[in-house]
Amino acid sequence: MKRFLAAITYLIATASAGCGLNVAALTEADPFLCYTVVMKDPALDLVSVTGSVYGSLDGKVPFTAANPGGGRLLEPLGLAARDLSGRPLEITADGVSWIVRNEGRDFTFSYDVVLSIGDRYTPEIRGMLSMIGADRSRLMGRDIFLLPGTLFSEGILVDIDTGHEGGLHSTWECTGGRIIVPEVADLASTLAVSGAYRELEAEVSGTRLSLAIAGEWLFTDEDLFRVVREVVSLEISMFGSSPHGKHLFVCEPNPVRGPGVFDYYGVHFAGSMLLLLDPAMDGSLLFDTPMAVVAHEFFHNWNGEALQPSDESFMWFTEGATVYYSYRVLVDSGVIAGDQYERQAENIRRRYLDNPYLADIAIGEAANRDLSDRGMVNLLYDGGFLAAEALDREISEATSGRVSLIDVLRSLYERHPGGATIDEEVLRLAVIELTGRDIGPLVSELVHSKAPEMLSASRLSS
Repeated sequence: MKRFLAAITYLIATASAGCGLNVAALTEADPFLCYTVVMKDPALDLVSVTGSVYGSLDGKVPFTAANPGGGRLLEPLGLAARDLSGRPLEITADGVSWIVRNEGRDFTFSYDVVLSIGDRYTPEIRGMLSMIGADRSRLMGRDIFLLPGTLFSEGILVDIDTGHEGGLHSTWECTGGRIIVPEVADLASTLAVSGAYRELEAEVSGTRLSLAIAGEWLFTDEDLFRVVREVVSLEISMFGSSPHGKHLFVCEPNPVRGPGVFDYYGVHFAGSMLLLLDPAMDGSLLFDTPMAVVAHEFFHNWNGEALQPSDESFMWFTEGATVYYSYRVLVDSGVIAGDQYERQAENIRRRYLDNPYLADIAIGEAANRDLSDRGMVNLLYDGGFLAAEALDREISEATSGRVSLIDVLRSLYERHPGGATIDEEVLRLAVIELTGRDIGPLVSELVHSKAPEMLSASRLSS
């Protein structure tokens, strides 16, 4: 490992274009991997990817496309591999993975990727969140990297050249046009932006916070960053620490417009949060409920990433509790007032009661991974919000206010600092441990029965 760290130190110091590998420095090092991404044809949204593998003694190295969660898989064009003497290596494919037969030798590989963008919430391109623009680019790791099956535990180097002026921004450390990604597992969720982004940075609650913002807005960058900092500080205090040493918010005008769609989108990728906001939003809305998208995506660092849902049947909690606490955070941080929260919660309840799926589908069965069905999305999120609020109220009343739902989440996070998969049983046992109350029957009524009556009562008249 010392040899590996020495090689990494050398490579970071060079920060040259391309992988910049010094083979002598890597001799006898642990397995080492790097990528170079170059804009090949902006008009066609085409990028060229090359890579080098050193220190892999396996006779064959498998590469796979990251599963984007319902979207189409990356399609490498012209995939080829060669050993360091330039001799072509055999590649076999089964439609899901590609196996480079390297016979234990170091090798290079290359392919092209077309990053076509359309309606980002259709099943075909759900995973394609990259964007190639005239003045800036946003690249999503799962859209461009074939991931090796061989483990490269630390320090994957990624050099990116999109041809845009301006620095490169990412959750991970950047030096010039180079990103140092910690592990292969982090490659798929790596978000990198370059070009016409304005960056603001601050140290917040022991973590580095960056905002990369593009476009023209009716508020200042500093105003948005101030709200982001307040939300980040409060949420980290709720859990005691953050899963990441650096967080990046990328803010852009929402490209998805038209009837039946959402004005605000947020997407969470490990330590990165993508905010697609309505460009008509004025400064007053920075202190209103649209900022719940900021609180929501950041809360997913814990509820969704560190504490991952076991499967889609637990998404009601992953999304519902996150929606619930995103509004509670806005109240506690002073972004919105208590009466604004009550009005928003009542609006959520009414929308839930008007949902066309209410009588046919239980909250725990609602699933729509590509977000193309607004009614199904609202059933999951709105119903999950109301269920999480009811659970929080039950836990608080059972302990005379001593314990709340956030205490349960914090307990699970502290117990599993490296991350864990949770489900209803894990949640039930954690609540029993902290309160002595079994919430199993309540959860069953709230999320596994259709149109539960306890979620119907008007809050404003009670």
